Amino acid sequence: MRRLTFFLLTIGLLLSNALSAAAQDQAPPNPQGPVYIVEEGDTLFMIAIRFGISLDDLLKANAEINPNLLAPGMEVVIPGLEGVQGRLVTETIQLGESMRSLSIRHQIPTAQIARLNRLTGPMEVFAGASLVLPDQGEAARPVSRYPVEDGVSLLQYAASSGQNPWLLTEINQMQGTWDLLPGETLFTPPPTPESETSAGAETLSLVSPLLKSVEVTPLPLAQGFTAVVKVSAPQPVELSGSLAGSPLRFFPNGENQWVALQGIHAMAAPGIHPFILSGKLPDNRSFAFEQMVVVQAAGYTREDINGVDPSTIDPVVTQPENDQVSAIVAPATPTKYWDGPFLSPGYDPNWITSWFGTRRSYNASPYSFFHTGVDYGGGVGLEIKAPAPGVIVFAGPLTVRGNATIIDHGWGVYSGFWHQSEIKVAVGDHVQTGQVIGLVGGTGRVTGAHLHWEVWVNGVQVNPLTWLEQTYP
Repeated sequence: MRRLTFFLLTIGLLLSNALSAAAQDQAPPNPQGPVYIVEEGDTLFMIAIRFGISLDDLLKANAEINPNLLAPGMEVVIPGLEGVQGRLVTETIQLGESMRSLSIRHQIPTAQIARLNRLTGPMEVFAGASLVLPDQGEAARPVSRYPVEDGVSLLQYAASSGQNPWLLTEINQMQGTWDLLPGETLFTPPPTPESETSAGAETLSLVSPLLKSVEVTPLPLAQGFTAVVKVSAPQPVELSGSLAGSPLRFFPNGENQWVALQGIHAMAAPGIHPFILSGKLPDNRSFAFEQMVVVQAAGYTREDINGVDPSTIDPVVTQPENDQVSAIVAPATPTKYWDGPFLSPGYDPNWITSWFGTRRSYNASPYSFFHTGVDYGGGVGLEIKAPAPGVIVFAGPLTVRGNATIIDHGWGVYSGFWHQSEIKVAVGDHVQTGQVIGLVGGTGRVTGAHLHWEVWVNGVQVNPLTWLEQTYP
């Protein structure tokens, strides 16, 4: 009897160990929820708000994390998101993306995208916005590849391009191979060497299947910065459009490639602004596209300027001069004179006494003014140098700006130099980078001698320092 009891206990232990090992081999998924990858500037409080959960619940799910030591790249478990698993990453939405395209590219329902980002409708997908999305890995994401022509069925396209029609149906969230609209852009599996060379394998833009690509950089946009719009097409196209209310001007920049530069006003309201693009091909086919883009506040500070001659801030005096300068910088010369970053025009590039975009009060006025350029310190008579090649389009005295010079760099880009003691160039002169164009002075609306330098891009003043740091376009 004892032997039987011992035998049964032994068998029980063996079965218990086997079941335990099997349970370990088939560990259940993390019951706490998906993992969010921390971005620069995140705090646990901000993460809790973003996902609509309480800070207490977030802290309980991440008891091992010190809230004071949160760093980019760390993993934070997000509780309460039933049905969502894996890693959650923050993605900046590019131009042309929609709720449908995001759903297809990430292979998740639109309802899940809306839930993760607390969206109330498909129209809330703005270019430049940051959305939280499951990380599928770039290699696994479908890509847009081919606009289906009128009369071509999904089966015909699949046969001509070497694609699996049933896989295309699944990826594009169709009910069947018949569920295809004429002109619709299909998403296909990631390309392989074989599919790259097959018919119709060219990747096309989500903005329009008539275009290869449309890009607006940087995204999101910011007050006082220069936006670059690049368009590439399979063939010539006539382009027009606008950004944040300003008409765009496109210039050829390679074979069937175009570029437009546009300044974002330093006092533009933070939020969403419209981007509009339309075009017409030689065969009279056309397209029209519109999407809202995000413009962020640039965090400009305030400063008080006192002891200024009241007449120089009187709109009766300032408005005609502003109108005069605006008219001078309005044309967009088709020739691009510059190549590469600009050169600082100041005697000492590091001696900046006032920064672009600063909100200003003159003689205790409201902060309704902003500094339209960069001020370089220096005494009367120091040399001012051309920051880039161009043509002199104005050289003379103005009431507010004093002795002023304006250079046309082409493509709607201009430089202005105010308050000079002496002007060294004349209208019509072609100048080169580093050429002396004038001397520092204290003429016009000033409280001391300095150089004020500003840059206009398609009729809008932008931060000149960005033109020293990078090459446009």
